[in-house]
Amino acid sequence: MTVVDIPDAQEYYQKGEKPTDGTVGHLTAEQESALKSLWIKILAHIDTMADKPLKVTCDQVKQTPFTAADLSTKDAEAIERWYEENSKTASDPKSQTVRDKLYLDGNYKSAVPAEFKPLFQDDASVRYFSHVFWQTCMLHRNPDSYLLTFLRATLWDVQQSFEKLVFSVNWRASQAIDKLMWFGELEQNNRIMENGLTLTKGFDKFGYPIIVVRIRLNKPNERSDGDVERFATFCLESTARVAREYGERATLLYDFTNFKMENVDMAFIKNLLSAIRDSYPQMYCACLLYVNSWLFSGIWKIIRGFLDPVSAKRSLVVKDIDALQTFIDRSEVIKEAGGDLPYEYKYMPPTSEENAKMFDSNGRKSAEDAFSQAVDAFTEETKSWTSDSSASAPGSYASESRKEAAERFDATAQSLDQYIYSRSHFERLAK
Repeated sequence: MTVVDIPDAQEYYQKGEKPTDGTVGHLTAEQESALKSLWIKILAHIDTMADKPLKVTCDQVKQTPFTAADLSTKDAEAIERWYEENSKTASDPKSQTVRDKLYLDGNYKSAVPAEFKPLFQDDASVRYFSHVFWQTCMLHRNPDSYLLTFLRATLWDVQQSFEKLVFSVNWRASQAIDKLMWFGELEQNNRIMENGLTLTKGFDKFGYPIIVVRIRLNKPNERSDGDVERFATFCLESTARVAREYGERATLLYDFTNFKMENVDMAFIKNLLSAIRDSYPQMYCACLLYVNSWLFSGIWKIIRGFLDPVSAKRSLVVKDIDALQTFIDRSEVIKEAGGDLPYEYKYMPPTSEENAKMFDSNGRKSAEDAFSQAVDAFTEETKSWTSDSSASAPGSYASESRKEAAERFDATAQSLDQYIYSRSHFERLAK
């Protein structure tokens, strides 16, 4: 298969056919063979890296002023003293986090446990490849789906898929993505969250959630340097968790309505698109740039330069609401973007009540143990499949026993999720 053979996003929507080729339950014999080969490489790499820790070299959470102070978040007096001595920094909208705003307003009650603990280990300064790999698989209903995203993105090149997947896992380890999602919105820029630079509202014609980026609210000179990468990563990881419940895909809508050139932050766009390409391939069924302005022509040329050929097939410019309706019914487009869906964004900050299970160490231990056993069972089933030369008939990857192991993985992953990830604004709205 070549890039030319891949239909662009518009073709799928015009035909009303979800792009299922190369997904679990829709594999050709050649695709299944590629999946098997990639699993062999990944499991071998897990064994090779078993006793080799990966260092956390760029903890995104520690880039905020408060967390950079490296205080014990259990020391109430030290925290109070820090805020007294740094009230100007903590109240500056350019650098103020959600945590800072809550504390200064007198509303702060730790929304998550003070001390972060990585999955399956106590040392937070390092990660292990296997731990990060299986935690990332939790973003999918079946671990096969994680591998298949890279295989589809590389047009079924096994070696290239392996290299990209390993790169992605190592990036997650070095950036402490698990810690970023543990603290969640607390360490995000408060003004970005309150303005609603991004929001999740409505569903496209395939039932995938719509992630809207409101470009006019993007003001690079009103935030700190570290906010861009941290927020972009947070958005992508949050989207992956939302998409898991809706077919593991979403639609990204860049809304350029009433934008000005000062709103276009190429660093933010580049970070977002690069991260999608490297660590979240195939997550977006379509990336729609909703704009009708001559100012955009030069921007689009730059953006296209960030896209790999496969991603470019899913990235399209739509100039008006009629064109947008190819992908999204007008009733699912918020009114401010020209649709009929009434919606006014209002940010609701996190609470300890919504994250109650994160404070339950005994419950987490039980959930971790159950998940670990599910990982072992799926691993054994996968090793059995990949080592069985007779298991070459189409569909052998989905044997009854391996299918049951995948279902057990999914059930235990969803249970564990509540203990290691803080809830999001989208989840609060869904209640």
